[in-house]
Amino acid sequence: MPSQRLPSVYRLPRIILLSYIATMMLGIGVVFSLLAVIQDRFGFPTWSLGLLAGLPLAMSLFGNLFLAPFADRGWEIRLIGLGCGLVVVALLWMVFADQLWQWIAARMLLGLAEGSAVAAARRVMLSWQPDQPGRALGAILMVMYGGILLGPPLGGFLYEIEPTLPFITPAVFGMVALMFLPKVKPGEGQVVTTRLSRRGLTALQGFLSGLIMAASNWIYIGVFDTIWSRYLTDLGVRPLMIGVGFVVIALPSMLLIPVGGRLADRINPIGLALVASLLGLPFLAGYGLVSTFLPLLVVGAFHSGIWAFVTLPGQAAVARSAPASQASEAQGMIEATGLTMAALSAFAAAPLYDAYGPRTLFLLTATATAVLVLAVILRRPIWKNAF
Repeated sequence: MPSQRLPSVYRLPRIILLSYIATMMLGIGVVFSLLAVIQDRFGFPTWSLGLLAGLPLAMSLFGNLFLAPFADRGWEIRLIGLGCGLVVVALLWMVFADQLWQWIAARMLLGLAEGSAVAAARRVMLSWQPDQPGRALGAILMVMYGGILLGPPLGGFLYEIEPTLPFITPAVFGMVALMFLPKVKPGEGQVVTTRLSRRGLTALQGFLSGLIMAASNWIYIGVFDTIWSRYLTDLGVRPLMIGVGFVVIALPSMLLIPVGGRLADRINPIGLALVASLLGLPFLAGYGLVSTFLPLLVVGAFHSGIWAFVTLPGQAAVARSAPASQASEAQGMIEATGLTMAALSAFAAAPLYDAYGPRTLFLLTATATAVLVLAVILRRPIWKNAF
């Protein structure tokens, strides 16, 4: 497909929107490297890590299922603004939180922020580049990774200076982002007048396979979000190095997302995602087969780079299949499916890690992901002409 430049009228709004998404994910990411520190500081039990990771995912699931469809009715900017406000409130609450229920509630607000804003932002981006869904969605995914990638090392660094700074800093960024949000306007999109049911959407050619591929990596996300900080802390790694390690792992994926987006616009995205998933399974199992910091980073970097060719092509396949008038709902369904997987894996990860250790946990994670890949492979009529 020939390259098409983004119209100049959308360039400044695009920068503002992407900056906001990066800020929101930064606020989520700073907490990531500090979960074990928070647990130890306040004496929370290990099983509480499942609640701290799983309940925010459940709130994001709610937002993607029940709030995202309103973006197709002209509420895109309102939902994005709601997400920004919730991030600020949640982070400021964490400055004063000292009980488990308070940390859980603040984390749940962060989950609801993601659930209300990301699908709406994807709809806006797709309205600006309707013929290039891979590139449009790739820009969103790249800044999401950027925010999460910067969050953990920033959180670890700021925590060493002052324990409240990891929460105050992104909250201030969120307030600034909220001031510029009114300059963001959707393109000439379609507003829902008649709509397909969710079952009707999944019946569209390529929709369900794209959804499964885009959501498949969320199993790993739920495990990673719950256990990574605890895993590395148990290996003797300090909070700052946990954040640095996260950067090393996430950076290859972030750098390769634009490549994945361009490929997804040129070839069958489901076939691309299938090949990448099969290549990534050994590395996913490998997280549990090594037990020192540097080998873990090598395994994680390879897995991360492959991941860029799974999630984004799946999202692009859904965007190709769904009507433009239901773009946000379709993307919200991806998030909702993935979040369900992530929440279940997050709730299971802590007790499995506690009882059986990382090897069994990550072998089970790879097995569960392989089942989803097999389910798409068995849908041969959709992917047989993959390339």
